[in-house]
Amino acid sequence: MLRRPPPGPARLGMAAVLVALPWSWFLLRDPLGLVGDVLAVVLPVVVLVAVAAGILAAARWRRLWLVPAIVSALAAGIVAVVAPWTPQDAGSVTPADAMTVAAANVTGRPGAVRGLLAARPDVLAVSENNRDVDDLVRAAYPYRIFDESLTTTVSVYSRFPLRLLEGYGRDLRGVRVAVDAPTPFVLYAQHVPRPWFRSRGYQVTPAEHHRLVRELAGRVAAEPGPVVVAGDLNSADRGRDYRTLLADGGLVDAMRDGWTGPTSVTKWRPLFLRIDHVLVRRGWCGDAARHVELPGSDHDAVAAAVGPCR
Repeated sequence: MLRRPPPGPARLGMAAVLVALPWSWFLLRDPLGLVGDVLAVVLPVVVLVAVAAGILAAARWRRLWLVPAIVSALAAGIVAVVAPWTPQDAGSVTPADAMTVAAANVTGRPGAVRGLLAARPDVLAVSENNRDVDDLVRAAYPYRIFDESLTTTVSVYSRFPLRLLEGYGRDLRGVRVAVDAPTPFVLYAQHVPRPWFRSRGYQVTPAEHHRLVRELAGRVAAEPGPVVVAGDLNSADRGRDYRTLLADGGLVDAMRDGWTGPTSVTKWRPLFLRIDHVLVRRGWCGDAARHVELPGSDHDAVAAAVGPCR
């Protein structure tokens, strides 16, 4: 019986390159700019296609030296998707100052409200609100900011007094609100449009989405005091825009008090996107981070107890 000769130096060199190539994503994702932004959104699909193509090639042409490259691509894809879900706790919140802030895209569905109210957040940012949803939520809160005239309404409900500082506009896709809590803070309740090619409604191109995120990060960085950013930011936690908010905005991800996971559900579930966030200014921390199921919505809500770090 003849034995297949071992791979030659050229094949071994090619195998080494293919093993290293998937990990170059972590070096190139930001320099790739808008291309990297789009790839970050569809990354799980790209990885599965690459792995499937590698398996077919290895089986059809009996290229066993491709197996390490296949395993490497799968491992790099898993790390890219799961790493931003791992705990990265910045510290504990001072108990006397802890306030639960929640963000929920209810997709205009009143049926989503029951579970949301059961979570009992002190401050609630609601995206894609409408009059029917507002009628249910406002009964549970003494203070609210709600404007039905907006196409994609972003509302705020609170147990603490609220003051509108800035409303929805071209550069601010939500509201900027002063929250008179025991430790006062400024809340940016946001619904940044989905970063995809413009087709209908509120969607924008990836370039416009990045501009809006940079604008938001700049505004947050200029605030003199504590800040919370909450809402459907349509910024995947493995993407450049999420990292821009943390780095340029000086923010900490309160949801990484523990393990987290995707918030975009239903038809977008295969992309494993965590796009709903509660972010706080450095010096503040998050505890008791959790997801809240919203029946009828294509999002999970997110909630965390936030406040000054101990």
